[in-house]
Amino acid sequence: MSRFSATIWGARGSIAAPAGPNREFGSDTSCVEVTCGKRTIILDAGTGIVGCGRKLYEAHVNELDILLTHCHFDHIMGLPFVIPLYKDHVSARIFAGHLEDGTSCRKMVERFMCPPYFPVTPKQFAAKIDYRNFSPPETLDLGDGIAVRTVKLNHPNGAVGYRIDYAGRSLCYLTDTEHVPGQPDEGILDLIEGADVMIYDTTYTDETFERHVGFGHSTWQEGVRLSEAAGVRQLLLFHHDVLHTDETLEALEREAQGRFAGAIAARTGLAIEVGADNIPV
Repeated sequence: MSRFSATIWGARGSIAAPAGPNREFGSDTSCVEVTCGKRTIILDAGTGIVGCGRKLYEAHVNELDILLTHCHFDHIMGLPFVIPLYKDHVSARIFAGHLEDGTSCRKMVERFMCPPYFPVTPKQFAAKIDYRNFSPPETLDLGDGIAVRTVKLNHPNGAVGYRIDYAGRSLCYLTDTEHVPGQPDEGILDLIEGADVMIYDTTYTDETFERHVGFGHSTWQEGVRLSEAAGVRQLLLFHHDVLHTDETLEALEREAQGRFAGAIAARTGLAIEVGADNIPV
């Protein structure tokens, strides 16, 4: 069976968390490395991509795709620190489909990486970079049998969710989306139908959600409801609030597992085989 795996490099949302009380679940913001056969896909470029990029460089990975959900700082701030992007033997594609004002993926990166906000510009990237624009619900064909379906998410300034289908298995990545209580998002339900794994925004709980309406995030309970309705096998709680320490997340994980056996709180270093019966591996 072709390898289809995912490794969490950052599971925090909004801002990196202090290290002391967060040793178990990690401090870095959103980044997930996905391996499909010999291909490497990176979901988001938060601070977690720094360690991911170092690992890819040391492993001599020369080709990669970076799929951005959106360009809020916690999802792109690690991009300037990705070592392979400064190597001329590397080829990389960067995808963005959330921009609603006509800004291109290339222009977004150029605006982010420029003085006075940052001293290094994309002109310093030595890799062969192909900036890709798309509009959800477009399906992206990454080649080698890898298809990526997309969906528009409910988040300030826009965001995109992804479903990666490969070798008869599927992984969905849906972070930075806000649900409407009692009204499941039909676009998300369609995207995740029968998925093996869903990584979902669980920044809040149903009990704390009301005072955060409009912030663009969801709850672990909504993740469970969506998983049950769509027949998702495994649910990874993701985009942890900076105030949710190891102790808090351990308690939330136990509570979620009491409702849905396939639930687990994402943490830095967690590695899973998509479609496997055991999680983590």
